[in-house]
Amino acid sequence: MNRLLTTVVGTFVESWQELRVHRGRVVLSLVGVTIAVASLAVVVGFGSLAERVTAAYSEQYGGRAATWTFSGTSPASSGTGTGTGPAAVADAAALDRELRAGAERYRVRYVTEATYLQRDVQFPDGVASVSGTTVDPAYAEMHRVRLGAGEWFTEADRDRLAPAIVVNQAFLDRIGNPDISTHPTVRLPGSPAVTAVVIGSVVTSEYDTDPTMFQLANSVATANATASPDLGTQRAFEVWVPEADGKAVAKRMASDAERALGPGWTVEPSRSDAGGSVGGDPLGALRWVIAGTAVLVLVLGGLGLLNVSLVSVRQRIREIGIRRGVGATAGRIFVAVLLENVLGTLVAGGIGVMVGAAVLGNDTVRGLITDGVEIGGAPFPVEAALVGVGSAVLVGALAGFLPALVAVRVKVIDAIRY
Repeated sequence: MNRLLTTVVGTFVESWQELRVHRGRVVLSLVGVTIAVASLAVVVGFGSLAERVTAAYSEQYGGRAATWTFSGTSPASSGTGTGTGPAAVADAAALDRELRAGAERYRVRYVTEATYLQRDVQFPDGVASVSGTTVDPAYAEMHRVRLGAGEWFTEADRDRLAPAIVVNQAFLDRIGNPDISTHPTVRLPGSPAVTAVVIGSVVTSEYDTDPTMFQLANSVATANATASPDLGTQRAFEVWVPEADGKAVAKRMASDAERALGPGWTVEPSRSDAGGSVGGDPLGALRWVIAGTAVLVLVLGGLGLLNVSLVSVRQRIREIGIRRGVGATAGRIFVAVLLENVLGTLVAGGIGVMVGAAVLGNDTVRGLITDGVEIGGAPFPVEAALVGVGSAVLVGALAGFLPALVAVRVKVIDAIRY
């Protein structure tokens, strides 16, 4: 055991000493590897960030995996989502009530109304129609809503006499960009008209220049200042459930609602997140493009190192032949030459990863990739660092294998003739 350990440690020390002696050659041969690994780390890191940004955008609009949206058709109207008049409003309320009961029955934690509508708002420069969404508190978690200031809805906000609303920055700008902590108010015309309190603002894209707002479902805001039923407002109900059994839970909730509402009702669940609208892996194409680019960069770096290593071994024939003459075994020579490449590429890989981390960690570069979207996680993806170092070691092993075979074939007589 001691002899084996001594041999292994000695081989490593010997390889490291060779790297120090031939550091000029090593530096030149590993410049390409360093550049290749840095490029690989940047490509993988960029892909990881882009994937997370794509997922974040998808979850903002469609919900997290797996989000199911329910729509219903009643015998009294063409559908609760598109019907008009008091009958359609009553049908929508009945469907909402039964779906909430079903969610409670099956212990679904995240449920929300998601009703998209137009609301009249009294701005300082006049009344304007604003796009709004009626939601429950769980909507923020289900759709990755990010607050820039203030706070999101809580259950206690349902009973506020002055209804709470959450708006975007364009809405705030329209009312003079007040400080949220001062509890700014806006007038919502209706029957009767109410004064709403702005409790928070959400972070949106810089291209989102139209005022938008969120109001809380089943609250004073929706009871006393709702849009006219003649507008055909689309009312929706969403649940966020685990992907594994989400389909079964959604179908049970729909079936229970149909039975409770009576004959003639049809309730259909549909998956609204990216996993339901795209067959297979919604980010699969992006991953394949990233993988192909990474492999190409890796192959180019490996070929350059292989060429330099072969030339280096041929220039060291005399040295290798002398070592064979003083008792070095073929295995010892093979491992030593192989480790020279592996240790060198390991150092090059570490430097390359640091360069890649510096590039992607730059606030300007990261901002261009994420477009201001909050994606969480480390500034430099861990998988990019692991792939970079692991690829460097693999390249060193593959590029050192052939030169090591050449070194093993060197004989003592070759050293004399050289």
